[in-house]
Amino acid sequence: MSGRFKPPGQCPACGEWVPCGSAACDECGACEKSGWNGDTHADGLDLPDDEFDYDDFIAREFGGKSSKQPLTSNLWWWVALALLIAFALASLLPLFG
Repeated sequence: MSGRFKPPGQCPACGEWVPCGSAACDECGACEKSGWNGDTHADGLDLPDDEFDYDDFIAREFGGKSSKQPLTSNLWWWVALALLIAFALASLLPLFG
């Protein structure tokens, strides 16, 4: 955010709406002296820190990768094979009947 914040607009500290003519944010109390400067323009957005390690976050949230395939992927192959055999037998049945 270039320049200084001037109401009306969203408070650079908490993101709440600051009406025209206000000297401070009604929600968090921020003003020019306490936080309406260029360094706080994204403080209310709850963004991750600069040192955020995405790979570490994924490992902590979802655990390690499993080398086993889920049962459902193998199940679909067996279902497809059974259907193929059933269609083959159904097409050969009139020849012997």
